[in-house]
Amino acid sequence: MEENASARTNTGVDTNKHHPHNPPSARPVPDPEPTGSSVDPDAAAPKPKRGGHLYQIDFVRLVTFAAVILDHVILGLISATAVVAGGVGLLCRYTRYSFFALTGFVQTYQYRDRELKPVDYWRRRYKLIGLPFLVWSLFYWGYTRYRRGGIDALTDIFNSWSSIGTALKSITYDLITGHAFYHMYFMSVSMQIYLVFPAVLWVLKRTWGYHRYLLAISFAFHAWLIWRMMLPPLEFFQSGLPGKLWSHLTITLLPYQFFILAGCVAAMHLEAFQAFMIRWRVHLIAAGLVVVGITLWWYNTAYHEGRGNVMHGTEFDRMFRATNVFSIYNIAAFIAIIVILYCLGTIWQQRRTKGSLADTFMAKAADRSYGIYLAHALALAELMRFLREHPDGPLWPKIIITYIVTCALTVFVVEVLRRSPISLITTGRSTIDWREQNEVRSAAVAVGAIVLGIVLRYGFEMVVGQLITGTGLLLLVSAAVVGYKRRRAALEEGATV
Repeated sequence: MEENASARTNTGVDTNKHHPHNPPSARPVPDPEPTGSSVDPDAAAPKPKRGGHLYQIDFVRLVTFAAVILDHVILGLISATAVVAGGVGLLCRYTRYSFFALTGFVQTYQYRDRELKPVDYWRRRYKLIGLPFLVWSLFYWGYTRYRRGGIDALTDIFNSWSSIGTALKSITYDLITGHAFYHMYFMSVSMQIYLVFPAVLWVLKRTWGYHRYLLAISFAFHAWLIWRMMLPPLEFFQSGLPGKLWSHLTITLLPYQFFILAGCVAAMHLEAFQAFMIRWRVHLIAAGLVVVGITLWWYNTAYHEGRGNVMHGTEFDRMFRATNVFSIYNIAAFIAIIVILYCLGTIWQQRRTKGSLADTFMAKAADRSYGIYLAHALALAELMRFLREHPDGPLWPKIIITYIVTCALTVFVVEVLRRSPISLITTGRSTIDWREQNEVRSAAVAVGAIVLGIVLRYGFEMVVGQLITGTGLLLLVSAAVVGYKRRRAALEEGATV
């Protein structure tokens, strides 16, 4: 017992729960606090009897969200000749695979030791994930058309039945593919994962002892697929339904299945996996940094000399292929970065102080993560309109300032949404209880935001001012709702007395 207690202290998990074939009587009572998810709005809600909270996942998720915003900022600002910025962006592309690995990890961890009822599972997943996906997809669909042609581009939709039909077809396509905006594909793939996850879990529970072979087969298919994705498609995939599938591979779970399965298997063997990562983390971090360094060297060589699948073409073509998220030459670095972050996460898990500023920050980040992912593209798009009109200036200061402002603006939007009546359908979480809100402070912040937005929009011709003003108006409405509820509660309490 002392050995098991020591192991739990070192790894953060109970070594008695080493695989699902342990009889229930042999398992200790699990901690009531669950783990988080990559962008899962249900991640931090307390659920009894699901195992302890995995704080290392909070760390990996936070860094991954920060990296995906940085990647999008770099993509919006760099030229094809900005080799250093391209290298930073390349490393940030790990985020795509990390998100899917986290999704598989967290879902498996929550259900590995208990029954999963598919219908109940789907109902909960699609309510908390699907509703915000639907709302934001419709918003981005309308936003894109408004930015292209103003209000007329939206009103013209209703000019005829034909235009209405075309609009409905476009909306349906965007909902299926996640193409309403460039980052929405992730939620489309996530819902595919939720669809097949009950079957995946069923297979994993019945193939205990063979998971390494499943992973080997999965990786072999992954390597072949992404190699082929950087080449002209085979004749079979050049037309018809196979051609459609091939052209839309990036929004299916096929190019990501290895990382999803790897996350699932790691969670199934969490105790052994965690112990290994902690015992060897110094070596793993060092090896990972070497892999990252070799990848950057290859990227630089490939870009300048046209090596590998980086053809001798225009600078844009070479940059695109050298930094491509589906390049077989970059995949080792993506795996290495995920491993490094998990190792660093175990350090945070072991050294965190409950109730500290950092601990509170991590908890809030987990709560807001889904909303931040959905909203950050809007904040960045509004900023980019101004930056494209002012292209001059040194690159890196512009990247850093844009990144900081994008993060600040995104957090402001999400904080307002979390306090608004539309929180559930935009962030996947219920509105923060009105008893915990300060309507006077919210109203003051709202007025300040409205004034700032108007000044930016009409004083400096920055379109982003409209977003700030609109968000301030929503906060003002939310403050009024809170004030009304507080006043009504006071009247009811007085009547009762």
